[in-house]
Amino acid sequence: MEMKNYTINLLALILLIFSTISWAEISQSEKELLENLPPDQRDAIQSKMEDAKKIQKEIDEVFEEKSNLIERPELKEDYEDMEDACEECIYGYNIFRFAPSTFSPLSTSSAPESYTLGPGDKLEISYYGSNEEILESYISRAGIINLPLLGPMNLAGLSLQDAIQNIRNKVKNQLIGTDVSVSLIELRAIKVYLLGEAYKPGLYTLSALSNVTNALFISGGVNEQGSLRNIEIKRNNQIIGKYDFYDFLLRGSLNTDLALQNGDVIFIPFIENKVKMGGSFKRPRNYEFLKGETISDAIELSGGYRFDVQPKTSIELSTIDQETFSRIIINIPYAEKGFDRQLKNGDVINVSSISGIEPETINISGQVRNPGDYSIQQGDTILDLLNKAGGYMEDSYPEGAVFLRKRVA
Repeated sequence: MEMKNYTINLLALILLIFSTISWAEISQSEKELLENLPPDQRDAIQSKMEDAKKIQKEIDEVFEEKSNLIERPELKEDYEDMEDACEECIYGYNIFRFAPSTFSPLSTSSAPESYTLGPGDKLEISYYGSNEEILESYISRAGIINLPLLGPMNLAGLSLQDAIQNIRNKVKNQLIGTDVSVSLIELRAIKVYLLGEAYKPGLYTLSALSNVTNALFISGGVNEQGSLRNIEIKRNNQIIGKYDFYDFLLRGSLNTDLALQNGDVIFIPFIENKVKMGGSFKRPRNYEFLKGETISDAIELSGGYRFDVQPKTSIELSTIDQETFSRIIINIPYAEKGFDRQLKNGDVINVSSISGIEPETINISGQVRNPGDYSIQQGDTILDLLNKAGGYMEDSYPEGAVFLRKRVA
C-alpha cells in the first residue's frame, strides 16, 4: 500500500512540475510532495524542476523581447519595386528599409573561436572531477578573471580558443583530478559613432563582433544624400579604411569591411558622383561611382545587358560639356577592350534593345483538337494559330468564339 501511495505521489509530482514550470518559485504543494520522496530522488526531481523553470524563463524572454527596429516612414508604401520609393536615390539606398527605435541595439550572436577577449566579456567556468565549482564572471577592466581556487588570470587580448586552452592547462597542472569547461556567455558592448549623412546620426551600442556592415543595417543606413561607396572609418582621429557597400551588395565581398572597436567613428560623406543607367540594362538605376571608374565599370554595376541587346552594340552617352556647360549626346561604338571612357558626375548611359526578341504567346482553349499556349510571330493570323492547334472539333461552334486581348496599344 505504501509503495502504491509513493508511486502515485511521484507521478503527481512529475505532472505538477510540467504544469507549473512558468512559476517563479516552487509552490507549497510541490514542497510537500518533495518532502515525501527519498533524499536522493528529492534532489534529482528538484534539480529538474529548477532547470525546467530556467528554460521556460529564457523562452519567455525571447518571445517577449521587442524588436528595436521600425520601418522607415518614407519607405512604408507598398511599392511593387522598392526602388520606386525614391527614384532619384542611388541603388542600394532602399536596402535600409528599417531604422532603430532605440540607440542601444545589442547583438546576441555566438562568438567564433578566433574572437578576441576583452574587458566586459562574461565567462562561465565549471570545474568537475575532484573539485566542483561554477563561476560566472566578467573580465575586469585590467583584463583579469579570478579562477576558483587558483586566483587571477589575465585573458585580455587572447583569442577565445587560446584562453580556453590556457585555463585548461592551469587547472590540469594545479588541481589534480579536476577538469574544466569554459563558455563565453555574454559579449562585451562597444560604442561606435555614426556621423555625417547617416539616417540617424549618433552614438550606438553594438556587440564586440560588429563590423561596418552590421552598424549600417542596425542604424538604418544612409540618408538620401549619403554615400554608400566612400564611407570612412576613423580610429584615434586617423582614417584606418574606407568601406564600399557596393562590394557587399553587388559582389558579395567583405574585402573593404572592418571589425569595429570601441570609440570608432563611421563617417558617411555626401555622394560626389552619380550616373544614371537606362534602357535595356538588367538593373536600370542611378548608381554612385568612384573617381576613375569607366563606362565599363558602370555597365558592371547595372548587371550588364539584358538578353534583347545585340552583341557588340554601341551605347548612347549623355554628358555635360565642361567648356560650354551644356549637355551633349555622344554615340560610343563597341570596343574590344571595353568602354574605357571615364565617367563624369551627371552622366546618363542608355542602351537600346532589338524589337521582336521578346517572346509572345497566345492561349487557345475550348473546342480545338490541341488546346494550349502557342508562340506567335509577326504576321500570324487567327486562322494560322487555329491551324497550329489542329483546327476545330466536330461539335464546335465557330460563330461563338471569343477573342480576348490584355491591352490594345
